[in-house]
Amino acid sequence: MLNFFTSNYYLLTFIFSYFLVGLYFSRNSHNYFSKIMSAVGWPIELAQKISGTKSLPYIFLMPNILVFGLFTFLPLFMNFGYSVTDGESINFETREFSGLDNLSRIFAETQIDVGVMNMEDDKFYAAMADTFIFVLFQVPIMIAVALLTAVVLNRKIIGRGFWRAVYFYPVMLSPVVIGFLWTLILKRQGVLSQTLIGWGWIDEPVQWLIDPSWTMFWSVFVYTWAHLGFYMIILLAGLQSIPRDLYEAAEMDGTSTQRTFWKITIPLLMPILLVVTVLSLIKAFQAFEELFAMQVEWISLVSYIFETSGLRGQRTSFGLGIAASASLVVALILIILSLVQFYLTRKQVKL
Repeated sequence: MLNFFTSNYYLLTFIFSYFLVGLYFSRNSHNYFSKIMSAVGWPIELAQKISGTKSLPYIFLMPNILVFGLFTFLPLFMNFGYSVTDGESINFETREFSGLDNLSRIFAETQIDVGVMNMEDDKFYAAMADTFIFVLFQVPIMIAVALLTAVVLNRKIIGRGFWRAVYFYPVMLSPVVIGFLWTLILKRQGVLSQTLIGWGWIDEPVQWLIDPSWTMFWSVFVYTWAHLGFYMIILLAGLQSIPRDLYEAAEMDGTSTQRTFWKITIPLLMPILLVVTVLSLIKAFQAFEELFAMQVEWISLVSYIFETSGLRGQRTSFGLGIAASASLVVALILIILSLVQFYLTRKQVKL
């Protein structure tokens, strides 16, 4: 016990001083509960007395703003810095300013440094084309399946809570775990190939993640399976916010189920669908963990940025700058697509 007090002397002193100051601020309290609360929360009361009631919300928001700025805006500004500099180090003091050279290394047909044919633009265009194909199929499928699942699970069915948990369960798994799990199923000697051979549907094992005919299909399937529950929950909350009186009135008028869905459910759910569309679009462009763990044949934009930056393997003088420039291009594409979706959806809602 003596060793405990000796080793924690400064901590105990701080706690004693904290409550001593708190008791001073709680001297005007009339009951014990108020005294205890004032003794515990005296910094808030002191801040309120100093800044006033109107400034108190900003004081509560300040820690979150600082953390958000530290881990969001600071990396963004650093990314801008890396995109206009060259060097193997991440220290800006040892990097040389290069301006827009890294963008030229991505898009130019010839290398600006040596004048020979540029191969970096082919890698970037291939990654962009594969990513656009992935997004083109994955996002509509994700929205359609999530909406259908939410509509079904919004009905009064047996075990509704259980099925909601089943569909949401993959969201709680680690992306790497999901990738390795499906690798065991889809590899050449995996469960799927062996099962299909046993049924006589195929004659020899198929490497589903490398075969060009199947790699994109299974990438879309696994990614949709992994993230379906998240968007389903959002849409389910939107469905439950629609007043039941509208459905009862439509039923009394003899409106069919299909017409009720397209004339009541979809228009009232449109703001939520907009959010889900934008979120799924951004998430699809950022697809990396599951695809990287499964080692699919094609390369996404994030995988290209990851490989080029030198985070895995040997760093190069231009790698980090090229990766930073490519990430800014991707960010610009996402901003444009999001703005277009907002415009089209709002225009449709007005109509």
